[in-house]
Amino acid sequence: MVEFVSLQNAHDLDTFVMQHPNGHFMQSSCWGKIKKEKPWTGLLLRDQNGTIKGSMALFAYKMPALHTALYYAPRGPIFDTGDYDTFSSLVSAAKEYAKQHNGYMLRIDPLITEDNKDFQQVTKKLGMRCNQASDFSLFQPRMCYVSDLQGLTKDTLASHYHRTTRYKINRSLHTDMSIRIGTKEDIPRFYEMMLQVGKKNNFPIEPQDFFENLLDGLGEHAQLFLAEKDNIPIAATIMVHMADRAWFLYGCSDQNALDDHPNERLQWEMQRAAIDFGCRWFDFRGVEGYPDPSNPKYGLHRYKQGFGAEFRSYAGQLDLTLHPITATAVRVAQKVLKLRHN
Repeated sequence: MVEFVSLQNAHDLDTFVMQHPNGHFMQSSCWGKIKKEKPWTGLLLRDQNGTIKGSMALFAYKMPALHTALYYAPRGPIFDTGDYDTFSSLVSAAKEYAKQHNGYMLRIDPLITEDNKDFQQVTKKLGMRCNQASDFSLFQPRMCYVSDLQGLTKDTLASHYHRTTRYKINRSLHTDMSIRIGTKEDIPRFYEMMLQVGKKNNFPIEPQDFFENLLDGLGEHAQLFLAEKDNIPIAATIMVHMADRAWFLYGCSDQNALDDHPNERLQWEMQRAAIDFGCRWFDFRGVEGYPDPSNPKYGLHRYKQGFGAEFRSYAGQLDLTLHPITATAVRVAQKVLKLRHN
């Protein structure tokens, strides 16, 4: 039985997501409250005894001019590994919901690796088309790095780092740099540094109030880490933790204050905090392409490898077209708008 829930009555969904080994913060109502400009709907699949077997959080990316919407489940749905009956039931229910609400497409991108042949067969049977782009053009990065923290303590954590990374962290410990957990009042300085990073790397930055809403919406599940010298933040990161997983979500630094290696220090501090929270996994999130030294983007791979993280390549972004004619109209409209902006 599939049950639909709103942001106001999502307690059961959140409890399921937060306790599930495959849970993800983007599949909780917390993320729905942060992304409040995109209507949110939750789906729960229960068995005959009322036990929840799977969940999916859907966001509506509305296109008012065409009276349609893309329905997207970031890093969803959530279900037990290998339980493709539950997965198929959730996709089918989401498909019908989206069609009833003028949706032209359903999109998902669960954390299932690209070598899972059974999953590929199931999605093909459902009529889903997979986009396996290896750059940052997808809604969520397909290529990531993840560290397994099981068996590690805060004292032994650095033992599985590369020696160069350990050296940089040790050097940072012998400076007058300090680390503290920030609050919303620190967001303006955090945002200044984010703008520096965005300009240097040529990518857009969310508005400042997005980061304020992020800390509010995720509450105890999000921490703003600050590295400071002379009481001035020189680097910062935002970490999210839920269930047994923590994520490095955002990072920035003053480009004139990198000699003391604040970025490496903050990564280490976040992982130490993840161990305190009881997390098994630390997710460094996205990179571009495979870990091949010939890859022009290999530098970011090497940086994350320095923390003992392992490369993960996920199945990709899966689309189920609901109205082909409308979907074509949307693609044409998006191309026209892109040409106008260029």
